[in-house]
Amino acid sequence: MSKTSANLVINELRSAILDGTLKPGEHIVQEEWAKRLNVSRIPVREALSKLESEGLVSIVPHKGAIVRALTVEDLEELYCIRSYLESKVILKALPNMTMEDKEKIKETFEAMLEAVNTDQHDRYAELHEIFHYQLREKTTWKRGERIVAQLATASMAPDLLIKQRFSIQDEHRRIIEAIFISDPEELQAAIEYHVHRTKNNVINYLKTRNGG
Repeated sequence: MSKTSANLVINELRSAILDGTLKPGEHIVQEEWAKRLNVSRIPVREALSKLESEGLVSIVPHKGAIVRALTVEDLEELYCIRSYLESKVILKALPNMTMEDKEKIKETFEAMLEAVNTDQHDRYAELHEIFHYQLREKTTWKRGERIVAQLATASMAPDLLIKQRFSIQDEHRRIIEAIFISDPEELQAAIEYHVHRTKNNVINYLKTRNGG
């Protein structure tokens, strides 16, 4: 299974949930979506596992995947956990980052800027995921890193990621500056601000899409 196929299934299912095509309480039939997207059941099953970690579906024994009604309380909980854990994971990575590691992070950031300025939206979303992985890559908290990867929520609202890309890049720049001067307090503050602002934007975004 290619990563492209897996991402296609995840994005299609997520969009169907967020735009109301799939309603809360509705059963997601793996065979139907595999046929619709011309893939095997494996990427569909993996996509549903990912969506469960995002709080968009519930996997019920003997019933399969059921669409959940995503509440503000769900998002508050999700982002509170992510804010605390992601900052700790990256702080544990900071002492292990070489200058080469830091330069690679900066190169990804600059590639993201280019993607922003040339309206390469798919490329920007891909680089955004790489950027956040590079921040965590050298952490000694490997279990925490895996949990944070599951909690990554930018993909929950891809339209918002593109819409907010300029301000998001300003927040990324602050993170990079803290990394280059090896300032853990500033780094933690920059990450927590970034996650907190993302939370507020996602909540407002979903309220608007749901007519709230």
